[in-house]
Amino acid sequence: MTQPIAPTLWSRNFTIITIGTIISAIGGVGINFAIGVLIFDETQSTMLTAIFAAVSMIPHFVLPMIVGPFIDRFPRRKIIYTSDFLMAALFLMIAWLTRDGYFNYLFYMAMSLVLGVNGVIYSITYESFFPELIPAGHIQKGYTVSSLIYPLSAVLVLPIASWVFKEFGVGFLFFAEAILLFTAAVFETQIKIVEHHVAHAKPNEGMKAMLREALAYLKDEHGLRSVFIYFFFLMMAGEGLNVLLYPYFQQTAGVDAKTMFSFLMSASTAGRLIGGIAHYVYKIPAKKRFAIAAIVYFSLNFLNGTLLYFNYTVMLILQFMIGFLSINSFNIRMSATQSYVPPEKRGRINGFYHILTTVGMLIGRLLTGYLGEHFAYPTIVLALNLMSLVAFAVIIMGNRKSIAAVYNRTV
Repeated sequence: MTQPIAPTLWSRNFTIITIGTIISAIGGVGINFAIGVLIFDETQSTMLTAIFAAVSMIPHFVLPMIVGPFIDRFPRRKIIYTSDFLMAALFLMIAWLTRDGYFNYLFYMAMSLVLGVNGVIYSITYESFFPELIPAGHIQKGYTVSSLIYPLSAVLVLPIASWVFKEFGVGFLFFAEAILLFTAAVFETQIKIVEHHVAHAKPNEGMKAMLREALAYLKDEHGLRSVFIYFFFLMMAGEGLNVLLYPYFQQTAGVDAKTMFSFLMSASTAGRLIGGIAHYVYKIPAKKRFAIAAIVYFSLNFLNGTLLYFNYTVMLILQFMIGFLSINSFNIRMSATQSYVPPEKRGRINGFYHILTTVGMLIGRLLTGYLGEHFAYPTIVLALNLMSLVAFAVIIMGNRKSIAAVYNRTV
């Protein structure tokens, strides 16, 4: 039975989760910036910095399909606020340990693994729980609000985090993160909801059985499976541009590389913000959702693939368009797939998606890094996106009827 459309998006639960997410995002942006800068400043080694980044990704390969079934078995509200309380305690301890500028590479490596484990648990839980907090009839708007939080936080927080890091050190940022996470957790405890998926959990069902059930579900869901597989290729191609964009400016712009790169990133963020506002104001008709998504996927591959062949002014315009289209891609996909998958299966299905796209991103990084030693950067980016365009033609357009059944629904 279809739920009646709620009068407003801003229900008590949605308002609370949004406030909690904003608080978490503010701290997360600052901490990610500080750790990345600190590791390179202290080691002065690109190799140790790269190893640190690679090790921090390990939980994203190993855990999602283990964590997914766990999340489907227990109340997600409790997992979210418990995670934030535990991380607040951890950051408080780290702030005390680093109060005098203490640095140990292996200590930070271990910390990154712990943060990675928590990040996997939190992100999959959040993705599985968030649709339940959006009032009926407002899913597109709800995901629009969610998608705007991190770009806005990055724009507003990074300059402040940079100043705090320089003036007071990383220990102060860790302390601030502890306070922010504790505050977010307090807000999250006030969410009131009956989590019906817990009633569907079978107490004696093992992890292997739950995983088999998830894979069997995807086997029968041709549209959903096709979207997931295509995003493996889209993410892989996207990483090619992400890896080579700054080295491209170093190679072509010299001393102006940092400035040009930062303005290009700002153009992308501006596109995301404008695209998000458009999604909030204008609701896409159900029958047009797949058609618009297909145009967006094609356009992203085309624009990403050709970006490095243009002069800087055109690149700024294209990057704005890429940001605008990316937020459309995110909102259409998330609002469709998360409302389509039954709540009791979301953890497992989201875990599968996370592994698939993480593997795609890693392959994209490694392949691009290798090819970058032998070929021109624009050629590499173009080749990766041409491969993704072939995947678009075969996977998305070849399965358009089954994908449209997922996308072209009233959400």
